[in-house]
Formats: sequence, structure tokens, C-alpha cells
Amino acid sequence: MEKKEGFYWEQHTEAEKACLDLLDDCKRKSAALARFEQKLNQKTSSRLLDWVDHFQIRDGKQMEEKLAGLGFIRKPDTRHSTLYHPGALLPRIVFTQKSHGPDLGVALRVENIADFLQANGFRAEIEGGPLNPYRQALVDAENKVAFWAVERRGSSGYEPVHLQDAYLRTYLEGVEMWKNRSRTGDDEDLIFKEIFRIADRLVKQMGPDLASHIVCLAERDYWLSRNFAGRLQLGRHDTLGLGWGNHDHHTFRSSRKNFSRLVSLFSRLGFLNRERFYAGAEAGWGAQVMENPSSGLTLFLDVDLAPEEVETDFSRTELKEREQLGTVGLWCALHGDSILHAGMHHLAAQFDFERLISDIAQYGVKYMAPFSNFPYLKQAFSVAERWEVDPGRVEKLVREKAVTSEQGEQFLSQGAVGSHLENIERREGYKGFNRKNVSAIIRETDPRRHLV
Repeated sequence: MEKKEGFYWEQHTEAEKACLDLLDDCKRKSAALARFEQKLNQKTSSRLLDWVDHFQIRDGKQMEEKLAGLGFIRKPDTRHSTLYHPGALLPRIVFTQKSHGPDLGVALRVENIADFLQANGFRAEIEGGPLNPYRQALVDAENKVAFWAVERRGSSGYEPVHLQDAYLRTYLEGVEMWKNRSRTGDDEDLIFKEIFRIADRLVKQMGPDLASHIVCLAERDYWLSRNFAGRLQLGRHDTLGLGWGNHDHHTFRSSRKNFSRLVSLFSRLGFLNRERFYAGAEAGWGAQVMENPSSGLTLFLDVDLAPEEVETDFSRTELKEREQLGTVGLWCALHGDSILHAGMHHLAAQFDFERLISDIAQYGVKYMAPFSNFPYLKQAFSVAERWEVDPGRVEKLVREKAVTSEQGEQFLSQGAVGSHLENIERREGYKGFNRKNVSAIIRETDPRRHLV
């Protein structure tokens, strides 16, 4: 287990079992939910629990006491009695005091409820305005079990929102502003000024949580334009109208000179520093994990590190340029930083690990060997596509002797490894990562290791 800055992620077997028992109870009583789970496994290679946003329980005093004994705590909320587990990645439990209605309910998180209803042949009233922070639809109710679909955009609430019409225009303009920003150019200082200007405007107009949703939504779309495995898997999700409701984390690679600016950007968007990662002086790499609890988004920010920097808080330090480029630095030098031209290095989403590898292979997408293979955590990258490399970038690297002339010629003729779709399976509520094995896969994705 990693233990940094007060973070000590553990397995919470009994807490997960309590959630699985609730889900099993829902499936036994709701034929619609049970049928949907079968389609979900077959068409998307994912597990139902990975899509659960929250459970609802009516008059559940005994259950609340049981969950409290398993580490769940009450979330500050004047309108709902809600429990969550601060040390685990598990659905929240909402308790209602209604005198009538379902005794139990499960809400699945999707990106667009209308798409979900249409794709699955459901009919339901959608509560909440289009593209509003929280929306829901009661898909089915039988045997006192409710089956809900919900949308979230930077919201941790449970009440459908109907904002004024001006909100819709502001939201859509915000998405367009971020997607239409500069990603290339010789003056990176000027580009970052524009990035911060747009981010600050989004935060001012809509708050940091909704702004974080917009930025990650737009960054996913840009990553998709450059990643076939992601487009293929999203197509599989969308046969059921799901979108990326099962995302786990978004990974951005950064050059050393821009790393503090990248951390500052996401801090403005409501992300908080979680654990830092490195695997010792020999690794040449580090990462800052950031999380926005309200929007439910987690980031992995990668950067090259010198041996003497691994023990520092490198997320708050200006990192000077180094002559030697590690895996992350070379990837950025070839393609650009993730927040600039390259786009995200990968999106990680939660799946039935072995099934995804088998199912997606039928479409020509292969996976690298797992870099975590524990009962509670499995991780693997899709084999990277090769991206064409700008000759000017290669010439600069050869001139500065960061790569050899032969390597430069090979990058120009073969391209260089680009982005991935990460297949991740979590069990026992495990919320952390495996530092040692993450460093191993970082080395495996070094563009120099993939030259023929």
C-alpha cells in the first residue's frame, strides 16, 4: 500500500459486500435491472456495480447503523441523509423518510438519459432541465425496487435541477470556448494565458465543479479524436446509451516547465491534491493525483523527475529543464503536452478486466501485459497507436542530442507511441494505485522502446 501525505488506501471487503448485497437484492426484485445487467456484460464488457451512482433506501435505520460500522460516514447535507465511504471507491447510500414508494432503489450514472432510454426501449419522464447539473429518470419500479438513471455535471446533489434558460446558453458556450482554444503555437506562455483566462471565466460563470466537468468532457472528446480504442469502446457503450459513466481517471502528461501551471489550472477547477507517486530515485518519473470530490473526477498528472526531487512536493515547485529526457518528457517533446497538442495520454475506465481484453480483441484492439494484477486491482493499457511526429520537433531533439540521429529517423518514418485506453478493474472498494507497477508501465511506454 502507498502511504503518502496521509493517504493510506486499504481494501474494504465488507463495505463492498454490503453494496453488492444491495445490488443483488435489487436485481432479484427488478426483472428490468437483471435484464439490463445481461446486456451490459455482453455489449460493454463491464460490471453493473461500476455504473452505480447511488443506492436509495427508505426507512433504513438498521442498514445505516450497519454501514456506519463498516466505515461509511454521513455526508454533510441538509436535504438528504447520505452515507459515503471516505476510504473506498463505492456508491453512496441515500436514505429517504418518505412514507410511501419503493423500499430500495439503484441509480445508474449515464452521460445522457435520453440516449439511455432510447437505446434500451425505456419510457420515462426526465426530471431536470436539459444539460443541467443533476437530472434523473425513474426507468422502472417493481416489487418496491426503483431503477433510476441519472446524469451529473459537476454536482453531488440528488435533487433534479431546473435552471433558467440562460444557463443552457452559458454551458454550451463554455464547452465551445474550451474546445476552440489554442493547442499549438511557438509561444506556450501566451497559450497558457488563454487557457487560464478561459478557465477563470468558466469558474466565474458556473463555479469550479461544473467548470471541471466541462474541461474533462472536452478533453475526453479531444482524446477520442486521437484514440481508436477509445472510439471503439465508446461505440460499444453507446449501444446502451451510456457514454463514459464508468470513467476512473484522466491522465495528462506534462513537460517539466509546464507542470506547475498544469497543477495550478486544475486547482482553479476545484481539484485537490491527493497522493504523489514515484518509485524511487531510479524511476525518473513522478505523478500528482488530484480529485474533485463534487464532480467525481480524478486526475493523474505525470512528469519527469530528477532523483533529488522525488521526496519534494514537486506539484508546487517550479521544475527546471533537464538535458536528459525521461519517458514523459520525451513523449511531450515528440507530441506536445497533454493539455496542449497531444491530448490526454489515456483515459482509464472500469471494466470486467479479462472480458474486455477478450471481447475487444475481436475488433483488432490488443492489450499490453497487465501492470497491476491483484485480486483488488487489475490494470492494463491498450497497445498504443503510432502518431506521426512533426519533423521540426524531431530535428530539435536531434540537435539537442536528446535522441540520436538514428532514433530521429525512425520516429519520422515509424511515428511514435501515442495514447491508450486503460482497462481497470477494482474490487474490495480499493481506491488507490500500485506505485511500483505504475512505474514499470511508464518505462514500457517510452517511445524509444518501441522503435523497430
